[in-house]
Amino acid sequence: MLLTNTLPGVSLFLKHNANFVLYKAPDLPFTEHDKERLIKNNVSQLYVYERDLADYNQYVESNLATIMSDVQLSPQKKQEVLCQAAVNYVEEIFSLPAKYIKENLNRCIALIQYILNDKLSVTELVNTLGNLVQHSSYTYVHSVQVSSYMIALHSQATTMDKDELIDVGIGSLFHDYGKLYIPQSILDKPDKLSPLEFYEIKKHSEYGYNALKMLDTFSPLALGIVKHHHEKMNGRGYPEGLHSDEIARSSKMAAICDVYSALTTNRAYRQALDKEAALRIMHNEMEGSFDLYYLSTFVVLVGG
Repeated sequence: MLLTNTLPGVSLFLKHNANFVLYKAPDLPFTEHDKERLIKNNVSQLYVYERDLADYNQYVESNLATIMSDVQLSPQKKQEVLCQAAVNYVEEIFSLPAKYIKENLNRCIALIQYILNDKLSVTELVNTLGNLVQHSSYTYVHSVQVSSYMIALHSQATTMDKDELIDVGIGSLFHDYGKLYIPQSILDKPDKLSPLEFYEIKKHSEYGYNALKMLDTFSPLALGIVKHHHEKMNGRGYPEGLHSDEIARSSKMAAICDVYSALTTNRAYRQALDKEAALRIMHNEMEGSFDLYYLSTFVVLVGG
């Protein structure tokens, strides 16, 4: 995504057959004339060096307000840009030591506010983020997807104010942060996990909770989502085996959004399920896991 009369600050390339040709040096602005010429020549994509991706991502994030208010852009295109910016943020922040989260939290809040204001349906969100899995790690896309589902579900099922919804979005965006402390070989294993491996992966909710709590930045609501998004109504969840009313409502909703996202997103070892199959599993094979009121509300949201 490039805005006219701005300075992306990175080299831009055209692709000609198998070769990449320099189109703009990093010190030159992208102009209206550039845009018109590219459209006239049916050019829809420009390319950047892989080493410049972080700078380009920062350019897009810095210009989100202008992009999201552009009346010439379709709602679908705006959502694509917003989702990609959010995925890029998660990828960047998850790659840094936890101490850097605190100083970058305002960026997170800004992205959550844009998601709050986004009016596209949950179904369109599935398609947008599903396409990003081809180019980004599942964990990053999943984090943004769960955060978006959570905001939509809370908006439908509760009367939370905007500040609380932002906390919901933040907690959801970081709900799998603890997976950074799990060996990648376990996370990417294509076969069934051994009992010892499953025991290890179940620690991720507490790992994430403990790491983020130490920052003294996240609200109790957000931290609760991180710690308890795998609790089940029947008490068979983890890490504490909470039952029914012992589970906070946002954690109940997080369990639904987390599982649905996991089932409907392509993974390295299996294809995504369609909506009907995912909901059937959640109703039948996972009976007793979810709060039925929030599950039924979520089914309406996804058009099930």
